[in-house]
Amino acid sequence: MADLDVDDMDFPLPEAPTRSVGSSMNFGQQEYGGMRVVSDASQFKQWICLYPLYFDKSQSLDNGRRVPLSLAVDSPHSKQLSVAAKEAGFNVCYEPNKTHPADFFNPGRVRVQLRVDGNGALVRQDVKSKKQLLRLVAEKMPLVDVPREKEPCLQDLIDSGALPALPGMPPPSSSSAGNTEMSPDMDASSPKPSGTASAKASKKAGKSKKKGKAKTIV
Repeated sequence: MADLDVDDMDFPLPEAPTRSVGSSMNFGQQEYGGMRVVSDASQFKQWICLYPLYFDKSQSLDNGRRVPLSLAVDSPHSKQLSVAAKEAGFNVCYEPNKTHPADFFNPGRVRVQLRVDGNGALVRQDVKSKKQLLRLVAEKMPLVDVPREKEPCLQDLIDSGALPALPGMPPPSSSSAGNTEMSPDMDASSPKPSGTASAKASKKAGKSKKKGKAKTIV
């Protein structure tokens, strides 16, 4: 049966040039115990999706955690999750370029085959539901020690379209030092208004505001 969970929606992430896996790899290539690493997972749409968020001890059930706190782990990541699911006895499709909509900065998603394609038979007779799968994988998570993938920065997410840029949001590289706002036609060497001149400027700005002509210096 198809997993119709709303969390299965696709949210692509940019792929870092130094990433060890990605769209340039062929379907037949192997990594971490025989897992297939692919960028196009359309043939695995019937498999159940798991995200690191489901196992994150720092998150509440309302924020996306899916396992009991006693089974949750600190700082879970998708590579760790993929290995844990594989060691639990399931076929796994690891998608490093997907992310949970509520967990943008922890990239990666894992699809797990709960039932055999075609006849619907269970892969493991003792695991009949997603809830049972989550608990079993959670028990394996603390036993897995693998390096995590490079996490995307804010600009990576904006460039990929995974996170919209908000109006007025400065680029991440912008310096916030000084917190001083200046008009485009002013520079650091320009004298600052003082005394009577400053008072006149304030009074003039107040009048302009009343007329609906106030300006904002950005």
